[in-house]
Amino acid sequence: MLDTSRVTAPLARAREQAQAVALGAQLEQQLNYLDTFAHPKVTRCTLLPDHAPHSFTFQMAVKGDDGAWRHWFSGGLIYHGPHDGYGDGRAPTLAVSITPLHGWQIHT
Repeated sequence: MLDTSRVTAPLARAREQAQAVALGAQLEQQLNYLDTFAHPKVTRCTLLPDHAPHSFTFQMAVKGDDGAWRHWFSGGLIYHGPHDGYGDGRAPTLAVSITPLHGWQIHT
């Protein structure tokens, strides 16, 4: 399950950016991956704002036997491109991609 309720406006802007650079399908593929990660009935991914443009942090939670959600791990759905050296670690993302990338990448 993917919870985007805390990033409605930023996600809309990221989708607009994705369409503007012909990467709409690529962004949706990453969102779908987070939505269906592990077992959708017992995992939940919550997207949260990130300081980098068109990027998000996420928190993955797993439902316990008692029905309570527990933190599992955190990461980022980071937008790489000309603004950050295509993922070479420079600001504003401060995240590294093994190969140069223009698009969204999941970092954990």
